[in-house]
Amino acid sequence: MNRDQAQRERDRMADEHPEATWLVAEHKPGDWAVVKVGLTPIDEVGSSTEARPKPDYAEDPKPAQNVNSRGF
Repeated sequence: MNRDQAQRERDRMADEHPEATWLVAEHKPGDWAVVKVGLTPIDEVGSSTEARPKPDYAEDPKPAQNVNSRGF
C-alpha cells in the first residue's frame, strides 16, 4: 500500500476505533502500513496531573551545629 492509501486507512481506523492511536509507518521502502500503538489518545481538553501539596515548613535534616556552616 502506498502512503496515501495508508493515511486514508489510518483515518478510517481512527474514526472506527477512537480509543486507540493509529500511525502510518513505512514497512519497507515504498510499502506503508497502518500501525496500532498502545497509547490512549489525549482528549481535546487534555489531561492534567495534580501536584501533591508541599508542606508549609520542612525542617533542615542536618544537625543544628552544621546549619549555615561553611566548614570554617
